[in-house]
Amino acid sequence: MRYRYAMSSIHNQGGKPNLFCAFYDPEGFRRFRTTGTPDRRIATSVCTVIERMAGLAKQGKLSNEKALKIIREKTAEIEEGHGRLPAQSAEKVMQSNAEEFIRIAGGELVSYSIRSWLDSWLKGRTDASKATRIEYRRVLDVFLKYLGTRADRPLTTLQESQVEAFKQSLIARVAPSTVNKSVKVLKAALANAVAKRQLEFSPAQHVAPVETEDSQRRPFTMDEIRRALAAADEEWQTMILTAFYTGLRLRDCANLTWKGVDLLRGTIEVTTEKTSRPVVVPIAEPLARHLSTLAGDKPDAPLCPALFQKSASRLSAQFHKIMVKAELAKERNHAGTGKGRDVKRDASQISFHSLRHSITSELKSAGVSDSVAMDIVGHETTAISRNYTKIADSAKREAINKLPDITTP
Repeated sequence: MRYRYAMSSIHNQGGKPNLFCAFYDPEGFRRFRTTGTPDRRIATSVCTVIERMAGLAKQGKLSNEKALKIIREKTAEIEEGHGRLPAQSAEKVMQSNAEEFIRIAGGELVSYSIRSWLDSWLKGRTDASKATRIEYRRVLDVFLKYLGTRADRPLTTLQESQVEAFKQSLIARVAPSTVNKSVKVLKAALANAVAKRQLEFSPAQHVAPVETEDSQRRPFTMDEIRRALAAADEEWQTMILTAFYTGLRLRDCANLTWKGVDLLRGTIEVTTEKTSRPVVVPIAEPLARHLSTLAGDKPDAPLCPALFQKSASRLSAQFHKIMVKAELAKERNHAGTGKGRDVKRDASQISFHSLRHSITSELKSAGVSDSVAMDIVGHETTAISRNYTKIADSAKREAINKLPDITTP
């Protein structure tokens, strides 16, 4: 039965421990709903919010964004005055009523837990490459595991202190660059929550990156590359030469097929796994000589059959063995150290990725402009992407020809 509109009120009902809120719903019917608490002050606050949202819904003004904002503000107020548990209980009551009111108005309240938001954000990143999405998934899984049961609480409960504590937990286990990458992923996901009106501000916004040491990673010297070549078998010689003369990443080198190699035109064309960007690089003379001794007549055949489609970790482990053989790295001790798996390993100053740094360093030392050097290496900045089609093949070939011949002493 419909009643004339009146102020909401608090009542005991049927000997039940929690107080009930009496109010008029958006359709004008008198309702009694639990406030989820026996505390009269909290119950009054919750009832006031229920009444306010019902009134807005009646006027057609209760949007998803508006409801979430009202609930966030009242939850924060209750937590400040009464603690987290009463605030969480009140939030559930207010949200369930908001969902009903918005449904009455023909809409749907969309709210997220921390886990469901991060999953939803990743699902929407169709612009990222497969490799990038896999990396994002890894970061998010580590963060959700760190949160434990807190990951299934409402997104609005995530605090800056939790993101900061997560960052600190990573510092003891992984390299600074990995810490910063993880923080960067969380910043992107939570900034998107702000943009989609699920959060008022990002809990990761003011979490600072970790300082990294410039000396932690460095390019190979030309002598070191020659030593690695001497220690490598034929397929790894192909990998090393290809990486140095093209700037391609580890798996891009391993997965390169003859279809992308045009020895007559003198170019290598590949769509990179990480950025999904098509890259065309002129083939340097030393690399051309090496490839001409291997060339077959099957376009889909890989240049390095034994390494094709292998995981990055497996390829990295094989390359490390080559560096050990070349006396460029120490052999890894797989015996137990008593430190546990969560202690970070000592980072090597050089790795396969250092070949990418080496070509960049050599090009710049030869006086090649940044735009040409970055285009050859396949740098993925916005500025370089804009200039990608403006770099002439002749300019890239001229730059490539300035690289030293690492196949000779």
